[in-house]
Amino acid sequence: MKKAMLLTRPLVMNAEDQIRFRAQGFGQFYEIPLCEIKQMPITEAIKRKINAVEWLFFTSQAPVASVLAVIEKGHRPFIAVIGKKTGEMVRSCGFEVAFVSPQETKKQFVSAWQEQFPAGTSIFYPKSQLADDSIEQLLGIENEVTGSVLYRNVFLEERKAELAELLNMGELSAVYFASPSAWKRFLSVYNKTEKKPLVFYAIGATTKKAINDSGYEGVLFQR
Repeated sequence: MKKAMLLTRPLVMNAEDQIRFRAQGFGQFYEIPLCEIKQMPITEAIKRKINAVEWLFFTSQAPVASVLAVIEKGHRPFIAVIGKKTGEMVRSCGFEVAFVSPQETKKQFVSAWQEQFPAGTSIFYPKSQLADDSIEQLLGIENEVTGSVLYRNVFLEERKAELAELLNMGELSAVYFASPSAWKRFLSVYNKTEKKPLVFYAIGATTKKAINDSGYEGVLFQR
């Protein structure tokens, strides 16, 4: 029987992962997004702030297009990102990327950026309602940082039902996670099933740690 994989990222982001996992022997794929994005309106006050800062920090692809869409003509902020994909989205919107974090955690992102750009500056950081204030705290008093919730990361009720049905079928071999929040949402449903043994693949050390901290073994998947 072909090994079956559940992909939990947004549907438009799964094609490359399917190719990689197919090369590892997976022949069947299910797709259930566990983290879906709802954009929030950008107020005039936030627009002014975005157009006043020297730097934009993106730790996710989710707010890139909406934030860059309100940049006024003549304003070219420096942009720092976590992840090559986020950098690619910035470039697709017609902007350059000044800094790409060599690591995927926020702490490593800030540390590497500060090493390269030690002078104090002004920064706008769009985030979801699930994000903490770690970036603002790590950047310290020498920088003027505005963190603003511009999108909501949600777990739809219909996705919960789909996931429960799939888990109860007992056909899965493995599940692939791209964030700690996706893992936590999966676990909230998985704990209500028979919890048949599965392999849990993770993008990045942070997601792997979230799986391990819950008492399961996360397998780091190199993309």
